[in-house]
Amino acid sequence: MSGYRPRERDGSSDLSNWKTYMDKLEVEEIDYKKLEVLVKFLAPNGKIKPARRTKASAIKQNRAAQAIKQARFLALLPYTKSS
Repeated sequence: MSGYRPRERDGSSDLSNWKTYMDKLEVEEIDYKKLEVLVKFLAPNGKIKPARRTKASAIKQNRAAQAIKQARFLALLPYTKSS
């Protein structure tokens, strides 16, 4: 295929921004009342993103999952996205 060039990536990708966000995020900041933090761990369909996608440590991922489940039980977050 002539003329094919792979897409060039600059250093400002979403993944690098996410890594710096996860580095700055403290374990104590993950709480069921902080919905703006918890939403970042949810996929668009409402599922919890796996740790390999979020690049979170095991402790942060576990705290986020527990906080999301608690927020869902208290009706602060929906279980699924309704269409």
